[in-house]
Amino acid sequence: MKLERDVIVDLLPAYFSGEASAATRTLVEDYFRQDPDFEKFARGAAGPLETLKVPTMAPDPTKEKLALERARLVTETRSSFLWLAAINTLMLFIFKVQNGKLVWIMWTNSGTAGILFAAMAIFLWILFLYTRKRTDPLPAHTKFLCMSIFYSLLLFLFKIENHKIVWLFLRNDTNVGYVFAFFALGLWATYFYQRWKFKQTQ
Repeated sequence: MKLERDVIVDLLPAYFSGEASAATRTLVEDYFRQDPDFEKFARGAAGPLETLKVPTMAPDPTKEKLALERARLVTETRSSFLWLAAINTLMLFIFKVQNGKLVWIMWTNSGTAGILFAAMAIFLWILFLYTRKRTDPLPAHTKFLCMSIFYSLLLFLFKIENHKIVWLFLRNDTNVGYVFAFFALGLWATYFYQRWKFKQTQ
């Protein structure tokens, strides 16, 4: 996955001076492989990496550390959403063989579990695609906003039964609906608090 070019540019002084850590070198070289034109521009010559020596200012260890941490957070966030989305998607296809027939476990009885996991999978795929386009880490308040919206929307999940709309978490045993509602309220409160903290640091 591509990282923001500015992050790589921040790492180039340490990389070209030969004082970069192994993690930094791997990150820069991975980016070079993704963008050969940028590599040529950054080098100023097409010589092998081993002979490349650029007389630049001494690298700033603090700046390198911050850039690496930023890149790590970006890739870890993307990877987390990708794996969670894939797992929730696969859960929809779990089955067992009963009386010689396939039984889709998540879709038996009322199918509520299947709808719930489908909603979670869609939500996580959207987050993955969103973070894939981002070049900087998601702020904490943005993560809480996404979760707040998701748990709020869960209350409105429905299916059509006997030509009527049936609210999945607000029928029969409404305790699940109340739990989701209180959880959503807690997430909204945390979101506004994190947003307030974020604005204070700007």
